[in-house]
Amino acid sequence: MKAIVFIAIVMVSCSNIKNIGGNTYKYKSEKRTLELSFENGSICRLKNTFFCMDIAPNVREITIICNYKRNGDTIFLRNIDCNSDTCKKALTISIPPQESSECFFLSSSSRKRNTTFAPDYATEYEKYGLIPNIDIDTLYVVKNKIILYKRDSLTNVGFIFK
Repeated sequence: MKAIVFIAIVMVSCSNIKNIGGNTYKYKSEKRTLELSFENGSICRLKNTFFCMDIAPNVREITIICNYKRNGDTIFLRNIDCNSDTCKKALTISIPPQESSECFFLSSSSRKRNTTFAPDYATEYEKYGLIPNIDIDTLYVVKNKIILYKRDSLTNVGFIFK
């Protein structure tokens, strides 16, 4: 009997998200939140908010609206602007440099690489300021988290939403 109770507890603690409709999942970093909201059975929003009052209002909050379809632990997204299965947008949303005392990582100096002979580490902008652009993408449900990972030949970006 104890073994059955233990197995039941393990199965419940390892279960994945059952219903995503009506839920919001967040990725938080310094001065920024990226929210993935599933509003009903087919519409979701990816909203990036920078908590900096000294940047342009059109950069402070950016929202992408998508259709979604879930198949088990996989969620397929399609930007509502995409009309075909071959829709291809830039990997990230381009944000012009913002000279900000609150969000230093959006400035032009935070985008420059300082080394030429050492390993190529991410800039402050790449660590804290990149916003993924949704075209046709796949999310993965792992336990109680949703993972978004995108890449092209030069760059990759990933976020874990809780």
